[in-house]
Amino acid sequence: MTVRQNLAMIALVGVSLCALTRPSYAQDGGFEMPPARVEVASAERRDMAPSVDVSGTVVSLNDSRIASEVEGVLTWLAEVGSHVDEGDTIARIDPRLLRIEVTRAEADVARLESDFRYRQKQLERTEDLAARNSASKTLLDEAVAQRDQAQYSLRDARAALDRAKADLERSNIRARFAGHVTQRLASVGEFVSIGEDVVRLVDTHRVEIALPASIALSRHIKPGLVVPVRSNGTVREHPVRTVVPVGDAVSRMVEVRLSADDSGWLVGTPVQISLPSDATKSTVAVPRDALVERSGQNFVYKVGENNTAEQVTVNINAIVGLWVGVAEGIEAGDLVIVRGAERLSPGQSVEVIDRVSVR
Repeated sequence: MTVRQNLAMIALVGVSLCALTRPSYAQDGGFEMPPARVEVASAERRDMAPSVDVSGTVVSLNDSRIASEVEGVLTWLAEVGSHVDEGDTIARIDPRLLRIEVTRAEADVARLESDFRYRQKQLERTEDLAARNSASKTLLDEAVAQRDQAQYSLRDARAALDRAKADLERSNIRARFAGHVTQRLASVGEFVSIGEDVVRLVDTHRVEIALPASIALSRHIKPGLVVPVRSNGTVREHPVRTVVPVGDAVSRMVEVRLSADDSGWLVGTPVQISLPSDATKSTVAVPRDALVERSGQNFVYKVGENNTAEQVTVNINAIVGLWVGVAEGIEAGDLVIVRGAERLSPGQSVEVIDRVSVR
């Protein structure tokens, strides 16, 4: 192909591209914008209440500093970050001296069992002699007392043996609940005394959200009420477990606890919680993503007749989670635009590409 033919071909392609990208015009000669592609959701009537945001923290129901119940030298400790189940060993103490105590206690029990059997036979022989008037009452009483003393001594020895065996078992320090080891409070090779902390164990399965709330708000917060919880862009809903019925005399606050088991929140996460500040009332609500703010005004675009964008100024009367209550201008069932509204103009044609379901 010659150079002249190549130039002609390039020119032809350019003309074709111009024809493809050229804007269309209405029959009356005006410029016609192509329909904007948008996503919509349905406005709903919901029971909502004005809310205020308060700060809270994800806490564990069990956050324990596990102590040693026997004294001795630490020979092993679980690593920080280790996950353990209830009953798993999290630390070990050298058991050699404890085994010796068990052996001594077993020997005491064997000796006293032998003595008790001897005293029992002595009593039986004395009773036989007393029945034939060959032994005095004093001798019989003495035999009974010696048998009873041997019996009591044997009980004490058996209790000491149980204690020694329990101490040997406690040389393996075990987790009382499932969770994660978060801190070592002693080191391998150290001698630890009874009651000395060795590890910190945190229950990462049973968690709650703790937050302070004004006493004035407590009358609107009841167990079972589901409230939105936010942290770093993540929004989840959790029910109120309890409102502690005791307020602080200085701060005028009460503690509120939200159930949060298996929620995925890390213990210690700071969160924001929206709490109702007034009585619940029925109102038309739109998803929060439908709200557009310009020049200090809030408005929503809804899909009007002939698939055009109709701009509606709204007054917000409640915000709960992902929903915004509006006073007027929107009816339940109206399709409001939740994606693509930022670039729309009133009366512009729209093409609905998806309907979004908001929980």
